[in-house]
Amino acid sequence: MASAPSSSALNALLGPAEIRALADELDLQPTKKLGQNFVIDANTVRRIVRTAGVQPGDEVLEVGPGLGSLTLGLLETGARVTAVEIDTRLATRLPETVAEFAPDAALTVITEDALRLDALPTPPKRLVANLPYNVSVPVLLHLLERFDGLESALVMVQAEVGQRLVAPPAARSTARRASRPRGTASGRRRGW
Repeated sequence: MASAPSSSALNALLGPAEIRALADELDLQPTKKLGQNFVIDANTVRRIVRTAGVQPGDEVLEVGPGLGSLTLGLLETGARVTAVEIDTRLATRLPETVAEFAPDAALTVITEDALRLDALPTPPKRLVANLPYNVSVPVLLHLLERFDGLESALVMVQAEVGQRLVAPPAARSTARRASRPRGTASGRRRGW
């Protein structure tokens, strides 16, 4: 287990050193199969959270929290986060990391494949996710279909996936067309 941060570090976000320490502790090498990558810059995390419009008390669904960089940023706002993680090692370590950095935060961790997720303890208001290329569209469509109370979603995907998601239906360039679930949806591409 990584050493607990000092009291001045409470509510801090993970940086490169903490990410490396956690990855070493878990003997973790990000895998292409699971599309794992970890956000290490606190400014980027805060920008993502700000762009997602997360407010105190919001119920947020985070898919693929990994080591917890974005999770801590979401919790820093006072939101309640339900994190869905497919990797058992990461799902087991996440509550410990949050307890070290944000001990009073409201976190629920579910160890499951987001494509099989059909229910949550609390209906989410917002979706925030850093999705891997190979499952980004199916996961996003599945979650939008299952959780129709979502008011907003901010997902980080590879550029070509993002272009496809926000393109008008006639302009989508894939054989398998993405359909919009119940209700209305709109999107826009944001570059970092």
